[in-house]
Amino acid sequence: MKQWEVWFANFPFDDDPSIIKKRPVVILDVEPIRVLSIKVTTHDIRDVDPYDTPILNWQAAGLDRPSIARVSKTIYLTPENIIHKIGVLHFDDQNAILNKYVDFAGNGS
Repeated sequence: MKQWEVWFANFPFDDDPSIIKKRPVVILDVEPIRVLSIKVTTHDIRDVDPYDTPILNWQAAGLDRPSIARVSKTIYLTPENIIHKIGVLHFDDQNAILNKYVDFAGNGS
């Protein structure tokens, strides 16, 4: 796994972490025992979350539909939760997501 790759992973639900859904994630950082990842969804951008970021080059990233990176849904997963690689984000999408993540992290989130 490398930064900016898109992988399928077992991602826990917000309201019940014991329930998981297989979904795409963007890899932000890889450490030996945990992987910092961002939730990816095909749902629309939410007006209430300024950190939702469209993945403009979704096909180049290996996604099968237009998708949104939910930067506010960044979590650590264990390597065991990572299933298989889908693709790699386009440079423009990397920059957009990084800028939103820096803003999100800088706001004490």
